[in-house]
Amino acid sequence: MKKNITTTLGAALGMAVLLTLFATTSAFGADYVIKANIPFAFKAKSETLPAGEYQFSVDRQTELVNIIGPKHWAGAIPIITLLAGAPHNGGKDCHLVFDRVGDTYTLSEIWQLGGDGVLVYATKGEHKHHVLHVKS
Repeated sequence: MKKNITTTLGAALGMAVLLTLFATTSAFGADYVIKANIPFAFKAKSETLPAGEYQFSVDRQTELVNIIGPKHWAGAIPIITLLAGAPHNGGKDCHLVFDRVGDTYTLSEIWQLGGDGVLVYATKGEHKHHVLHVKS
């Protein structure tokens, strides 16, 4: 009887540890949504998107940024790399960075509150950064 209780308690403790680990992992992989009203057309990956209201959902587990835009448009773009630090404003708000070449804006970086960011496009050659500050 003693052995049976010890085995049951050990199994229950092991299950609790696994559930805690799973919950923690799920929380870190959870999507982070940034909502933005983008006042200009822009490129995301190879597609040109119109100005309007967008939601950007960063999913680090799948290494994708899911985008929902006007007229029920939806798509996803791959994350090239993670960006550490907060070069634009010290991590005080969320912001999107667009690489501008002439009159063309291309979504380049998505920065979350607190300073973490992702790179989704790197423009080769001369360009300027256009930073759009948004609320999460």
